[in-house]
Amino acid sequence: MTFAGLQAEGLLGRNSPLLYQRIGENMEYLVTGSEMRAYDNDTIHQIGIPALVLMERAALKVSCCVEEELIRRCGSAHKGKVLCVCGTGNNGGDGLCVARLLAEKGISAEAALLGERERMTEETGRQLAILAHYDVVVHRTVPEGAYDVVVDALFGTGLTREITGALREAVEAVNKKQACRIAVDIPSGINSDTGKVMGVAVKADRTVALAFRKRGHCLYPGALYAGEITVADIGITEVSFGGNAPGMYTYTENPKRYLPERKPDGNKGTFGKLLLIAGSEKMAGAALLAARSAYKAGAGMVKLVIPEKIREIVQVSLPEALIQTYESHQKITEEEERLFAESMKWADAIAIGCGLTVCESGKRLLELAIAQGELPLVIDADGLNILAYEEKLRKCLRESCRQGRKAVLTPHMGELARLLHRPVEEIVAAETEGTMQAAKETGCIVVGKSARTCVCQEDAPLFLNTAGNDKMATAGSGDVLTGMIAALVVQGMEPREAACAGVYLHACAGDAAVRTAGSAVLTATDIIEGLCAL
Repeated sequence: MTFAGLQAEGLLGRNSPLLYQRIGENMEYLVTGSEMRAYDNDTIHQIGIPALVLMERAALKVSCCVEEELIRRCGSAHKGKVLCVCGTGNNGGDGLCVARLLAEKGISAEAALLGERERMTEETGRQLAILAHYDVVVHRTVPEGAYDVVVDALFGTGLTREITGALREAVEAVNKKQACRIAVDIPSGINSDTGKVMGVAVKADRTVALAFRKRGHCLYPGALYAGEITVADIGITEVSFGGNAPGMYTYTENPKRYLPERKPDGNKGTFGKLLLIAGSEKMAGAALLAARSAYKAGAGMVKLVIPEKIREIVQVSLPEALIQTYESHQKITEEEERLFAESMKWADAIAIGCGLTVCESGKRLLELAIAQGELPLVIDADGLNILAYEEKLRKCLRESCRQGRKAVLTPHMGELARLLHRPVEEIVAAETEGTMQAAKETGCIVVGKSARTCVCQEDAPLFLNTAGNDKMATAGSGDVLTGMIAALVVQGMEPREAACAGVYLHACAGDAAVRTAGSAVLTATDIIEGLCAL
């Protein structure tokens, strides 16, 4: 059963063993600020763990990281000097507690408490009162002078407006310190939901994420500010969800588990038959990359539907592939349509678009693939560009999906903008929201390709990929991804799970390729070879 199905059946509620198994086996939640506050509140008021106990646990985890950095920089924790920069919210209370815990161990620690003290939360006020009994200086501004570690506890996940005035100056002062900067929960100034910089933000070397990573840790530009992330168990767990699991998750474990198991007594038909409509006179490579990737990801048979003009290069380069051709990019003949219909009967899934070009033949082939109505579809590249400007095809696809058909769209941000008829600048500024909108409008599973690729389906949790590297930004990388997703589908994986697994495998293959090749950049072929190196 899928993640959404488990939720629908009520199997992801409080104390659910299935929930724990799911988390432990293959995924990690990424929470929003409001989700985190709800879980924090549930832990305090429903489960009964006092807020100050949670604060002490958080501070203990942060103080341990501080000691690690002092030892790394100074050789001994007691040779270093620490400044905890605190706000008046509970994040600041964590920072005041860190200063006290360090002082208790004889480590030189100071605090700076900024903001209006009359607006201090109850827990932070109590931490300040406790700290008054210890030999810890509490400044009202960020002091001059050298420190080895600066703890950023100014703002937590509740920040919703841009930082201005004296607090902005404080963040800038923290960034100027020649010290290791450790953020409590999230770097101050980073929106916990979007990763947006709220005017200015602390550039952390390390972040101690409390209970769970936040979306803002992983989405750009927030990911550039978080540094090395340590997730600290402070007592807020899945038990605190109260039946409301977070709406986003990621994969973090061994990617091999996402490759379907091979049956010892299987044959080429057992492992799925993919019909791949791809390539054009000037882009034979896209068809070859997608087909080769599908084979490497486990597809038993791949039939390429390609222009006759590239038949020879495809046959020589990929002799494993079956081939069906059409003569002209201007028109598909009746006989070619008949053969295509026979191929659709043969296939377990259809993938279309890689290197296809926007042409009459491509439009007709996409129309026939959509009209087939049953086989899972993966649509990429020029398949998406055709879809963007053919409202009739979009309507047919949407209706087909509403009747139960599964289709996966794999747009990069430019293609997503064309699908939504919105400026690309708007899409890039809110990539996850744009991907969600496309999923809702089309009824499809949408893979929004970016530095943080997101997989969206209406009324289902979001998958955010956190693996991969910038060396994968290379021509043909998207064709490789299409082949991987389609291969997983033909091997029997549910299309949404295939999209998530394919994205993760593709990213991990890119990471493996970097380790193997050790080069500054990768080619799409390197990524395919990286899949074999997992």
